[in-house]
Amino acid sequence: MFCSSCGTEVPETAGFCQKCGASAGKGGAAVPATGFSAPSADSDKLMVILAHLGGIFFGFIPSLIVFLIKKDSPGWVLDNAREALNWQITVLIAAVVSSILMFVLIGIFMFWALMLTNLVVCILATVKASNKQSYRYPFCLRLLK
Repeated sequence: MFCSSCGTEVPETAGFCQKCGASAGKGGAAVPATGFSAPSADSDKLMVILAHLGGIFFGFIPSLIVFLIKKDSPGWVLDNAREALNWQITVLIAAVVSSILMFVLIGIFMFWALMLTNLVVCILATVKASNKQSYRYPFCLRLLK
């Protein structure tokens, strides 16, 4: 499919355009392309699941590894790795802010709320990625595009 906003090729399973961020869902933001199919290998699925779940335990390292491995082959895996990496960078920035705010005592609550949010959202992303769909984290700084 091609994005109707910017004309970039978008994988059929993608929920958004990786270039401009427009929705590629059933709202008609993307038009079908010929001869392009999303990768169906189980190793790609495993890499995406590890990129999302690895963020719970190891921060941005797993998603960075998957992103660096797949950076030259655009598609479903790269979209998910990029999104997971952006989310983990956002969590890292928020954790630094909450640790600074611990001197005022509000940072303690902010830190635990952040860790709970990270756990829930990473699990949601993993479930969505296990169905070979792209997932966009809700409160994420999109530093890598």
